Amino acid sequence: MIPNQNNYILADNSVLRKKEILEAKDKIRLIDGVPIFTLVEFNIFGTCNRSCIFCPVSDPDFYKKRYIGISIDLYRKTMMELQQIDYTGTILFSAFCEPFMNKELPTLVALTKDFLPVSHLEIVSNGDIIKRNPSKLVELFHRGLDTICISVYDGPSALQEFEELRTRLNLSADQFIIKRRYYDETSGDYGMIISNRTNLVFAKRYQAVYENKVEQLPLHRKCFYPFYQTLIDLNGDMILCPHDWGKKYVLGNLKDTSIWQLWKCDKYQKARRLLSAKNRKFLPCRTCDVYGDIIGKENYDVWRKCCGS
Repeated sequence: MIPNQNNYILADNSVLRKKEILEAKDKIRLIDGVPIFTLVEFNIFGTCNRSCIFCPVSDPDFYKKRYIGISIDLYRKTMMELQQIDYTGTILFSAFCEPFMNKELPTLVALTKDFLPVSHLEIVSNGDIIKRNPSKLVELFHRGLDTICISVYDGPSALQEFEELRTRLNLSADQFIIKRRYYDETSGDYGMIISNRTNLVFAKRYQAVYENKVEQLPLHRKCFYPFYQTLIDLNGDMILCPHDWGKKYVLGNLKDTSIWQLWKCDKYQKARRLLSAKNRKFLPCRTCDVYGDIIGKENYDVWRKCCGS
């Protein structure tokens, strides 16, 4: 984790790793005078098998479990569109679900690598299904998965169990990343920065004493998320930001248009102009406590030079 000038914490190790991955990619390309995204996140299933206290899934009045997955035809269409623009960035399965609950996961992995062989494909999982059936993970690596990130919620013994599983499967620390997500009394944290998910979680209850404490919203600072990353929901909606659990800012749907057309649409550009001006006085950004300027400055700078008028 890294401190700011007030010794508060701005970013955890997962954020710093994400920053390294994105910055290691090739120079940002332009299409139609617009800089291309470097990360596409997918919500591939309608529920999670856990209800963590610091996650909106724990609120049954908000989070409705849906046992459906993203359409294979829709996903194939999106991969074809990414291939057409020669996308070489990161594909991430995470968002608002547990990806391994989708029984079509091997097909989704295979399609990704069929169309985008040099992309970096990563999955974030709580590991419950993997622990019961490690062969599912082995199959995904055979189909082209690059990295699995395991979020461990059940304490030190579970952490050790996943370390042993990684050794058993002969996977490297870069292929099989293990992240602590349970409370540790020594460090006084959950191993991550806990955000309010645009006011759906009372984050202060779970934050460490050394974390930045946001007292007033909206924040008056830039946010780079919409300049380098986009999120696709299981129904095909493109959503402004992965922190927008309430899905308040939908750009459009991939059933009706292409991922590139939505990325450069007027509604997206409007949000970028507002965030570039440190204006978060719109939903969901006015209720968000995420700083948003730790990753993506290079993408933002290119956008500002090309499109920021």
